[in-house]
Amino acid sequence: QKISGNVDRATKIINHLREFGRKEDAGLEKIQVNDLLRRSNELLSQQLRVRGIEVVWQLAEGLPSIMADPGRLEQVFINLLLNARDAIEEKLSTAKTKKSFEKITLRTSSDGDKVSVEVADTGNGVPKDQLDKIFEPFYTTKGIGKGTGLGLSISYGIIKDCGGNIRVKPGKGARFIIEFPIPHVKQTQVSR
Repeated sequence: QKISGNVDRATKIINHLREFGRKEDAGLEKIQVNDLLRRSNELLSQQLRVRGIEVVWQLAEGLPSIMADPGRLEQVFINLLLNARDAIEEKLSTAKTKKSFEKITLRTSSDGDKVSVEVADTGNGVPKDQLDKIFEPFYTTKGIGKGTGLGLSISYGIIKDCGGNIRVKPGKGARFIIEFPIPHVKQTQVSR
């Protein structure tokens, strides 16, 4: 049953990639980002474990729901996890010593107006001179044959469709921060 669910989610992600050029109205619904992060990680947890990459969870409890298309947002989270994995592997392939502790940190929080999701890795990070290009279509920091340059561009579009923002912070390892607005219920007064 778990495998079947993962296959269904993988199929949805592939279909979304195929439909990248055909923009459709997103089917937004109330979702919990913590649940979606956990589901996204399930697809990749085994390969991360085999590569010696630990996933560190720092999820805030009781987060408000956000409005998003769960299938498309899961695609974003999986893309960020895969990019983090690739960045760590790239660092390890060029490192003099292979005995470093590698991890991906998944962090969530809320400040009352927005819900934030952070995906941070212990790879080499994003150079400052590439920050303004990182979300452009076909731009990749990966070697030839290792990336299409569409993952972050597609992710950027999906986040914008949800009314959110995504940015990356440079430094030791990459830190992608996504912020989603919290849908507030508008109260209407009934006159008596």
